[in-house]
Amino acid sequence: MLFLFTFASAATVTDLPPFLRGDVSVGYTFDRLQGTLSQHAVLSEDDQDVADRQINGHVMHYGFAFGVAPGTALFADVPHTVYQSVEVQGWSKMVYDPATETGSYAGTMSEEEATVSKGSGVHGAWIGVKGTPFSEAFTSRRNRFTLMIEGAVRTPGDGAWFVVRDPSDSDGLGTHGAGPGGVGLRAATTVSTRQGRHEPYIRLVVEDNLPVELDILDDDGRVLVNNAEIDPANTVDAVVGAEFITGENATSGARSAVDLHLAAHWSSYQDVPTGLELPAVLLPDAGLVQQAESFEVGGGVGLDVRFMKYLQWQLYGEARYHLAQRVESPYPVYTGGDTIRIVAGTTLTIRVR
Repeated sequence: MLFLFTFASAATVTDLPPFLRGDVSVGYTFDRLQGTLSQHAVLSEDDQDVADRQINGHVMHYGFAFGVAPGTALFADVPHTVYQSVEVQGWSKMVYDPATETGSYAGTMSEEEATVSKGSGVHGAWIGVKGTPFSEAFTSRRNRFTLMIEGAVRTPGDGAWFVVRDPSDSDGLGTHGAGPGGVGLRAATTVSTRQGRHEPYIRLVVEDNLPVELDILDDDGRVLVNNAEIDPANTVDAVVGAEFITGENATSGARSAVDLHLAAHWSSYQDVPTGLELPAVLLPDAGLVQQAESFEVGGGVGLDVRFMKYLQWQLYGEARYHLAQRVESPYPVYTGGDTIRIVAGTTLTIRVR
């Protein structure tokens, strides 16, 4: 009986390929975290801005999904960071402060622009399964909403953002890898429903990045710490939004919609090498430090255009406010109150339907 169900259109966030059909996609995402770095005063109430910082990432995504049963699909996604960098402007050098017995940027000479870290590489492959035990796409069931559940495992990548993969070249900086480096686990659930010309939805994604042992190298390739246990941050993402359908054609499968949503992102603390995201730390060969947890909240907009049932194009953008976060545990340096994250991208999907 399962194979006799007829299908109807579903919201983009809960859409799955039919049985023995599939999707192939390629996408690009630009991710920027920008804002000042502020040193909190220990012996006074005056904080000091010590740098303007940007963390930029350019990531390609290659993915596919294949329907292995009605309402169930296997999928894979391969994120590839083409280039990622940490850049600072108007920064100061860190010196030892005997009053606090730690490093301080206060009172040092301001520099101009500098690249603190750079990297590139494949994160690993996300391989998983997603299914819709309740779905509006099965019209004979008369479900009033679509519930999609998914789980995935990420394989280790060809390096990690936390360690130098290739020694320094002409610019004096070693090239880091990309991504957390080790095995990742992901669980997600999405609920959507069709309400006239709009489709509200809620999505929750939890990602667990397992610890990984890696050698910490300096920019010249010299080993600083053997088999350091790096513990990347775990994350939780929550999105509440709606797709507003601006046009659709049942005969050709064409559809267009505008997406509006609110988003929140939480990252746990992580144990990472020192000097990765701060300029000129006091002890660059000190090994691992702890970066505090972070929280971001904001919203975004997207455009979804299905030219026909075989071809779909998406364009999206999002802005989130980044709450104050201690960058490295040994130093009283935090992200400033003007720190925001900008995420924008596009995806092209060929739908074998």
